[in-house]
Amino acid sequence: MDKRILIIDDDAQMLSSLEMLFLAEAYQGKSIDTECLIKGALESFKPTIILMDIRLDGADGRLICDEIKQDVTTKHIPVILITALSFHEISEMDCLADAIIGKPVTTERLL
Repeated sequence: MDKRILIIDDDAQMLSSLEMLFLAEAYQGKSIDTECLIKGALESFKPTIILMDIRLDGADGRLICDEIKQDVTTKHIPVILITALSFHEISEMDCLADAIIGKPVTTERLL
């Protein structure tokens, strides 16, 4: 099975850690740290799953997720959002993500 994960986060340390984690699990990974690179990455990398932080520098991952899910060419791709928001804040979110996981994230839960 071809496993390609697109990791989107503006925290360089988090990106590096997630890349290493998924590489160890036989994923091909592509990491990006800014919103402007997402469209190109979706077209060229063709991920089978997307892991994205909600709070990106200058952007809201929930809105980006909704755009991905409303596009006929990308709506099939599962999107998992990660966030440091509280459980209460997460429960009130309205977006099209397949899952929302609170930080800190354990390796076991993420996998």
